[in-house]
Formats: sequence, structure tokens, C-alpha cells
Amino acid sequence: MKKSLHIYFNIENSFDIHGFLKIATTKTNVDYPFIEWIKEKGIPRLKNIDFKNVPNNDQFLAMIEIDEHCLKCEMDFEDSKEVRGCIISTVNSLQEYINICKQLIKGECTNG
Repeated sequence: MKKSLHIYFNIENSFDIHGFLKIATTKTNVDYPFIEWIKEKGIPRLKNIDFKNVPNNDQFLAMIEIDEHCLKCEMDFEDSKEVRGCIISTVNSLQEYINICKQLIKGECTNG
């Protein structure tokens, strides 16, 4: 995701998301609605996820790998809005993926 954001905003490198946003807003032809989404929705959603307790199972990994594959397929940038859409979709879906996999794990524990 970081690599695709750097390409999308034509940024060589950044240390973290805050540095990235600082650089991105200085560029010409900036996608300000996307930057605002990152600031107002993307970052807060990611901050609400407890990454130390994500499921450690094949289903969760598969969900993430599918999103990663879709993003990589769009990184030819034929339509840059598709890259933006993949990033938004992944960030929006992460908590749902975690919840689904935790339910699956609970079901396996009670049924197994």
C-alpha cells in the first residue's frame, strides 16, 4: 500500500504516513479528496485496529493477499482511480476481515 501511495502521489520516499501527507499536499495536481479521506477516515480506522491481536490463520492471510493482489494488478496505473479505490477498500475492510476470522476461530474452538 505504501508503494502504491508513493507512486500515486509521485513521492520518492517518506518515513511515515504523516510525513507522506505533508509531502503529498505540496505536489501539483494533488488529489485533495483522497488526502482528506486518508486524514479523516483512513488513519482513524487503522488506529482503531488492534494489530497486535489480528487473527493468525489462513483465512485472514488469504483475505489480505487477495487485496494485495488486486492492488498490484492496478499498479500499472491505467486508471489511477482504481488504485485509490483498492486502497480505500482494503482499509475499510480490515476490521471486517479481523472480525470474520475471529468468529471462524471461535467456531473452530467450540466445534472442535
